[in-house]
Amino acid sequence: MKAIVWLLPLLFILHDMEEIILAIPWKNSEAPKKRFIRVRFVPFGTFFNTESFSIAVCEELLLLTLVSAFGYFTRHYELWLGFLAANILHLILIHLIGTALVYRSYVPGAITALLTMIPCCLIFLDALHLLQYPVWKLILSVAAGTVVAAVNMKLLHRCGEVFTDYVSSFFR
Repeated sequence: MKAIVWLLPLLFILHDMEEIILAIPWKNSEAPKKRFIRVRFVPFGTFFNTESFSIAVCEELLLLTLVSAFGYFTRHYELWLGFLAANILHLILIHLIGTALVYRSYVPGAITALLTMIPCCLIFLDALHLLQYPVWKLILSVAAGTVVAAVNMKLLHRCGEVFTDYVSSFFR
């Protein structure tokens, strides 16, 4: 486990680099064209510049790194396994199914979602084999990791405008 625990933050940042580079330009060019689609969630909706989006990604990377370090040093991998499961669910439900079905075109993050989902699933299966958690512990781990990750992402999206204002304040 100690050898694979660090793959979670690595695969996360590989995926998010595609989003960091392309999200805001895509949003600025595609979102106005897609106004006729009524959706409650607009990808990258609260982030108005790359800098503010990068702050959110940095926070997520730090969280995943801390969770991985905790697992590495304590050999308690429950939260790590939960965050890995949450990442897999995010890649599949948000990127590969959600935005693909709604927009029916390329949305930043789709390519690396596909490319990183496969190793994430293999790592998850390998971790299940190595850890031999009982079903109840697996369910609790996945539920806890998914809830914490979802709440964190919701908070980050709510803070998008705050991040934008914060970054802009440096140049006033």
